[in-house]
Amino acid sequence: MILAALFPIFGVIAIGWLLRRSGLLPDNSWGPVSRLAYLGLSPALLFTAIARADLSSITLGPFLIAAILGFLAMAAIMLALKPVLKIPDPTYTSVFQAVCRWNGMLILALGIALFGDQGEILVALVMVVSIPLVNIECVAALAVWGEGAAPNWRSILYRIVTNPLILGSVAGGVVNLAHIPVPAALMDTLTLMGQAALPLILLSVGAGLNFTTLRARPRLLALSVFLKLMIGPLVFYGVGRAMGLEGIPLTILLLTGSSPGAGSAYVLAQQMGGDAPYSAGDITASTMFCFITIPFWLWLLG
Repeated sequence: MILAALFPIFGVIAIGWLLRRSGLLPDNSWGPVSRLAYLGLSPALLFTAIARADLSSITLGPFLIAAILGFLAMAAIMLALKPVLKIPDPTYTSVFQAVCRWNGMLILALGIALFGDQGEILVALVMVVSIPLVNIECVAALAVWGEGAAPNWRSILYRIVTNPLILGSVAGGVVNLAHIPVPAALMDTLTLMGQAALPLILLSVGAGLNFTTLRARPRLLALSVFLKLMIGPLVFYGVGRAMGLEGIPLTILLLTGSSPGAGSAYVLAQQMGGDAPYSAGDITASTMFCFITIPFWLWLLG
């Protein structure tokens, strides 16, 4: 069952890589495709999922607290390792991002494949609380140890608050909790837009894989991938168990901790003086190995 649910997700990612390699689409077209999927279509997906959800059936408090504690714990692990890692500070910031960031949209696709609407809602809620937290963690690390100029915190906070994924999720929550009627034609339009988001995102993930970047610091890459894909799931699962979670919410936390790195780490490393080549290598390595580790953790603990 697990492999049957995961195979289409990883299959579409593989097709994205093949499309990029084939040259069917020019290289410079994948950036706009990714932005359309993440910023144009995904908010519609999150809005419709949360607006229609039966939130009364979900124990939100312990679940969201466990998610927040999981991300804080991963940041604490990286801070504790700082004195041990004999690497340049800019490279450390990229390792920090590699371990602390997650690919929420990929996990959203997995959540839907495994658990349908409930998986979709739970991952969307984790995204709402994690986007501000993880961005602040990573920007703070880059501000202290990166080689770029001091960050403009007002601009950063503005970008977080106006993040389309957060806006779509919050709008869906307001509509749900306030029982605001949405015209059926509008809801159907947003649903159709949302259905286009995940295939484009998965294709973009595959197109972004670049195996030549694995040559950058292979031993350090092995460490960050191990921390992300092997320690991360245990941390999130352990926090969830400590909060009394079980069933689907606990498995969603496990998937959150099992997620590969996110492309935003590369962008931020470029902008704020991190080690961008290392970030590119980590994104490829963690995405490649999560094809093995996610089924393993779901089989063992899920």
